[in-house]
This record gives sequence, C-alpha cells and structure tokens, in this order.
Amino acid sequence: MLKRRIANRTWKYASRRHWRELKSALRNPREVQHDLLLKFLRRNAASQYGRQHGYADIHSIEQFQQNVPLVTYDDLQPYVEATVAGEPNVLTTDPVVMFETTSGSSGAKKFIPYTDELKREFQRAIGAWMYDLFSARPGLLDGSHYWAISPLARGRQFTAGGVPIGVVDDAEYLGRIERWVLQTISAVPASVAACASMEACRRETMRHLLRRRDLRLMSVWHPSFLSRLLEELPANRSPAECWPNLSLVSCWTSASAAGFVTRLEDQLPGVEIQGKGLLATEGVVTIPLFGAPAPVAALTSHFLEFIDDAGDVHLVDDLNESEQYEVAITTAGGFARYRLGDMVELVAPNCLKFVGRAATSDLCGEKLSEAFVGKVLSEAAAALGTGGFHMLVPEDDRPPRYVLLTDSERADQFAAEVERRLCESVHYDYCRRLGQLAAVEGVHIDDAQVAYLNACQQQGQRAGDVKPRSLMTEFGWRERMTGRTGQQNEVAHAG
Repeated sequence: MLKRRIANRTWKYASRRHWRELKSALRNPREVQHDLLLKFLRRNAASQYGRQHGYADIHSIEQFQQNVPLVTYDDLQPYVEATVAGEPNVLTTDPVVMFETTSGSSGAKKFIPYTDELKREFQRAIGAWMYDLFSARPGLLDGSHYWAISPLARGRQFTAGGVPIGVVDDAEYLGRIERWVLQTISAVPASVAACASMEACRRETMRHLLRRRDLRLMSVWHPSFLSRLLEELPANRSPAECWPNLSLVSCWTSASAAGFVTRLEDQLPGVEIQGKGLLATEGVVTIPLFGAPAPVAALTSHFLEFIDDAGDVHLVDDLNESEQYEVAITTAGGFARYRLGDMVELVAPNCLKFVGRAATSDLCGEKLSEAFVGKVLSEAAAALGTGGFHMLVPEDDRPPRYVLLTDSERADQFAAEVERRLCESVHYDYCRRLGQLAAVEGVHIDDAQVAYLNACQQQGQRAGDVKPRSLMTEFGWRERMTGRTGQQNEVAHAG
C-alpha cells in the first residue's frame, strides 16, 4: 500500500510541469502553437519530405499552410513504405524507433512511425491529464489502478528495416518514471496481454482485480468493454463489495459510445465517470480537465488545425462555438498536416467534443455523414428505449441499402425507426423515392460490441485503438461481424 502511494505521488509531481505548460498554453494558444510548429520545421528541415516542401524557408503558420498540403495516409504511404524498408530521414530526421499499426477506412493496414520525440509529445498530454486528475481527486493517490489491457493477438514483429512493430506493453509509450509507476500501481499485470483470446483475458483480468480491494481507478476505452468485464464478477458479489474505494472510471462518453454509459452507471452506482479526450494512434487531440465543459486541445503536444465544411482551415482560437471541424495534426513522427478523419465540435474556448468521423457514405447521392447518422441512431434508440451497440453499414445489394447492425432484440423495429429519421435528409429521401436505395435492414447480433472489436482486430487494430463508430463507409461489415453475407441471412430467415 505504501509503495503504491509513493508511486502515485511520484507520478503526480513528475507531471506537474506538463499541466502548468498546458494551462499556460490555454491562455495564449496561437503563440504556443506557432513556437511548436517552428520547432517541428527546424527539427525536420533536412528530411526528404522537409526538403521537398521547403521547411527551412518557412517562418510562419501562414507560410506553412501555403507550402505544405493537407494530406491523408494514402498521400504519405510512399514515404511510410520507404521508412518501413529502413530508409532514414524520410518524414523526419529523428530515428524511427517503432511502428504502430491501425486500419484505414478501406481496412488496409496503416503503419504509423514513432520517434522518441513523438512519445514525448504523448507524454506531455498524458502528464497534464494525470496531474489534473490526481489534484482534483486526491483519493486516487492512495490505491491501485486498472488500465485496460487487451490481448496482443500477435508476437513481437519487425519491419524489413529491423524496426519493432507495435508494443508489448502500453507502458512503452510512457517515460521511464511513469513506466515504473504504472508497474507499481497496476492492479493487473501487463502479462495478461499474452492471453490467447479476449475471453481468457477477461477471466485473467478479473482474477487479478478481485485481489485488489484498494482499487481506486479504472481506465478503459469503450464503456462496453468494462460492462462486459464486470459480468465476470462472481454471481454473489457486487462491485462495491469487491472494490469499496473505487471512485472513478475513465472511458469514452461521446459520439456513439454515449449510449453505453447509462448501463455502466447502473453497474457502478456512485462511481464517477470521466470522459476521455480524443487520442488516435497518430497523435493526441484533446485531454479531459476538471472544470472544463469538454476536453481541452492538447496545445503543447502537436500543431493542430481544424477544417470547416467549406474546406477553410482554422487554428483553435479561430473556431466558432457549436460548429464542427475535421482535425489535422502535425506531429514529431513526421506526419505534417495529416487529416485524422475525426470530427470535433467547439463547446467553449479551447474545449472540443468528439462527434464522430468525417467519413461520408455516398452510394448513390445520399451523402450520409457520421455525425448525422450518429444523431439518428441515438434519437431512434432513445425513442424505442433501447441501448447497446448499433452501427450503420452499406451493403452492395440490388438496389444497395444500409444495414443496421445491433444487439437489440428489436432490430426490425429499430431499423424502421432509423429509416424514418434518415428520410428527413433531403438527399437520402430523394434516393429512396427514386428507388436507388432499398430500406434499412435490421440485423441482430448477440454481443455485437465484441463482434465489432474482433472484426477490427482481424484487420490489424489493437483493441485499445478501436474507436466507436456510427457509420462505416466500406462494404463487408455484415459479413465480418456475423460470418454471413446478406444473401445468406435471407436464406437463413426464409428457413
């Protein structure tokens, strides 16, 4: 107990400078972002990408935006492939120490290069969050924590150039002091990542958790992950009996994850739930701070830009409240003006709420955005009084249609309500009236969240990187999550 108290306090005071720097940046965001950008440009001016875009001659944000294009992963893929092959000084002059993988919109694996400086950018954001958390909730200092660990589903791998792919332990993202702290305070050892399956991982995780009555904090990504984990509790024991001092859960609470929070609140009455910020494999956009109405921009980590519906680019101090923007980041990993595909809404100065992906599905002119679909699904679920997992996916039928994948037993009724609300969109309604689209079909999937998680992992994503989605833009998700095509499901229903 004493060792964990010392470790938590060590983490808190080692993180204080990151919190102070962020609080100062929030008072003068443009100057801090300008200095951060110039540091990036000077550091990487001699890289191949830096020479091609004249980093050495750029001295202002405006010049940077004029000389360097907004890009997607497809634009950077040739540079990344060269780096994977072992070529140095491509996107960054700093050595690439590892690659993390995630999947793109088409399901293809993406390799994200990490440098030591990029890790430090992550550490600045995490440190500011942890200092704020420990300061606002000092009781967390006196016990152990659970930081979600998922099976790796892979051994240690290396690129052709000999660079490691992925991490064995998520603590590798942290600094030396923080790694020691996490090892000391963790209620569940990192070794559970070696479990052969998610089911085995849950059982082993619960076995360790039941031995830690001093548990204070649980940090997971999706709230349904923790809800499912709590089902592993012995039938005659409640969370309050097992962990009488558990006081806070950190998880996603926005966009499509919001529908799962109510169930978690029912399972953990009296436990505070703090929404996470927006953190991607490529970089961190926002972090939660107590007293802020939404997570704040990670101004001391990366250079952040925001793209409006007209394609115009803004900095965080030039955004309009209640309007939505796509995020672009410039990081020490070498990704410059990289479009993340994540949409945020300004809630208050420097405070941004994640609202979904920038993806738009347009099979035949209906132009469905994830933000709109997320709103439709949320409202339809509320109207029917149903919670749980729900996601809309396109299907290449004759005519094409959208399929509602859900764990609701009322899938057909849910789909009809979604269809009615989608028709409030002029473009979708027009396509339906022309017969270009068929009506939404509802497909019930037992434990749909786990099926979605497994499908994402099969495409190369780590469980911790999987974000909740309301809308997918590529075909094949019904088959990935059910093992059946639309035609096979029709045969099964007919039988």
